[in-house]
Amino acid sequence: MINLLLNKKSFAKFSLTFLNFVLIFLSISIFYSCSSFSNQMLEKEKTVDYYTPDYLLDFKENSFKISIEAFGNHLGGILVAKRLAENHYRFAIINEFGGKLMDFEIQNRKLKLNYAIDELNRKIILNLLEKDFALLFSENNLIEKEFIIQESVVLKSSNFIQNKDLYYYLKDQSLDSILLAKNKEKVRINLKNTEQSFPQIEIIHTKIPIKIYLHLLENE
Repeated sequence: MINLLLNKKSFAKFSLTFLNFVLIFLSISIFYSCSSFSNQMLEKEKTVDYYTPDYLLDFKENSFKISIEAFGNHLGGILVAKRLAENHYRFAIINEFGGKLMDFEIQNRKLKLNYAIDELNRKIILNLLEKDFALLFSENNLIEKEFIIQESVVLKSSNFIQNKDLYYYLKDQSLDSILLAKNKEKVRINLKNTEQSFPQIEIIHTKIPIKIYLHLLENE
């Protein structure tokens, strides 16, 4: 298992670098725009009204190894996720000694913070987690359009979060990736080893160099 975060000093250094670079990239990104994200796709007859990823159909509680790579820094720990109700999940991030670093909920795509150490209790960090975990842990999403692009069928749910749209990419009827986009792609979630009860997850932010990885501990 990779080395996990051991103390708050490391978190403080990571958070300071994280915040400084996020602010720079967000300032730059406001000057860019382009045509609608779905213009490159061919619309087809809609066959799905609501969609839930297969990995959430029987989800109750699981523990993951979480790794974050941001601006040349590494952050690692254990993520515990529990389903409380439809579209309501609770998460805890802990270090290898069982110390709690963060405790939050995602309910109907909104984040509720129960606890966080000071270095993680920042609006930028919380907004990022809200987007990422709302994308990954979201059920029964209304599908408004369906497209074909290359070898994928794409299901679109409009105005998913903060005026951005959700796109499910399916290859051979298996979920391959999840995107959050408006005019441009904002967040991409790649799924690997989808035959497992919960796939390996890679979350990529296109505007800022941040990647988040989740792996089921039982599969290590």
